[in-house]
Amino acid sequence: MPLPPDSATASFRAETLARFCAELLGAVGTPAAHARLVADSLVAANLRGVDSHGIQMLAMYLQQIRAGGLNPAASGRVISENGVCLHYDGANGLGQVVADQCTTHSVRLARALGVSVVVARHSNHFGAGAWWGEKLARAGFIGIVMSNACPAVAPWQGTTPILGTNPLCVAVPGCGGEARWMLDMATTTVALGKLTHAGHLNQPTIPRAWGFLDAQGQPTTETAKAQAGAPTPTGGYKGSALAMMVEILCAGLSGGAMTTELPVYRTGGDPLGISHTFIAIDPARFLPAGEFEARVNRLVGMVKVAKPAPGFDEVLVAGEPEWRAEKVRRREGIPVPRSLWEKLGALAAELKIEAPAPDAGR
Repeated sequence: MPLPPDSATASFRAETLARFCAELLGAVGTPAAHARLVADSLVAANLRGVDSHGIQMLAMYLQQIRAGGLNPAASGRVISENGVCLHYDGANGLGQVVADQCTTHSVRLARALGVSVVVARHSNHFGAGAWWGEKLARAGFIGIVMSNACPAVAPWQGTTPILGTNPLCVAVPGCGGEARWMLDMATTTVALGKLTHAGHLNQPTIPRAWGFLDAQGQPTTETAKAQAGAPTPTGGYKGSALAMMVEILCAGLSGGAMTTELPVYRTGGDPLGISHTFIAIDPARFLPAGEFEARVNRLVGMVKVAKPAPGFDEVLVAGEPEWRAEKVRRREGIPVPRSLWEKLGALAAELKIEAPAPDAGR
């Protein structure tokens, strides 16, 4: 259903968007359980305010499936298991499906042995790393999640896109069975998807602090020029090194394709061949049950008593902005930009799926 002509965005409830996304995936041959898993993971990112990894990724997934570059029915298989180590082949399945299998294995091994290291190859984009980090944290483990990505970022002191945005997530369990501290970051200054989201909002400029370069390798704040250019590593040489670290621990360890061995991002017909790594650590193997979580709470409290800098009301720790955003968006709805909704609506029409009307924030 089209948005009202004077609306830049419209608000939808999470369940409405998840159901719609699952229907679109189902229309291109995705098994129902796989479709719902992917839809839930994307909408969860929107709920947390991480729109770069939300439903705007769906158009790319549908393009890949329809072009034959992704097998939506595949779940992958275990290549080998040896002690705490498990090697997984994603069989070119949906990244969320592969990641769900791998995190399930990671939990199983960590419960039995105290730690687990699961590496996967031949996978695809798995959404926001936070979804998988939180799954490990809810099971009581320190979760470390990494993924390489298709080449889009020039390494420090270079101008050729060689590295991926190569995200890294660390989720720490807290009291009550939820994550207490969670870092989820790209190794670029900001996630590449933030630029895509700015485009959907028709924003002509972006903050200089986002660190995008134009096609000539010069810093730019113009959205269109940044879209023709590339993001930069966070912290310069440090981000470049972190991206290589993720590449080593994912593709290097799994035997998967590395950097420019992967296709250019979002080409559709080519299997992406992405690799992931999932590490789970049981804190109860080091301290009495509950003590680690209590120590994390104490650490968070020690940091948050810092005097706020000018312009800030309080000190926030990793994970807090997203958890607060989720409370607001569950109450008020998820804002979807007009151009994104029009793109998804056009896909729905092609696939003979009825797009829902806005149902929140009225």
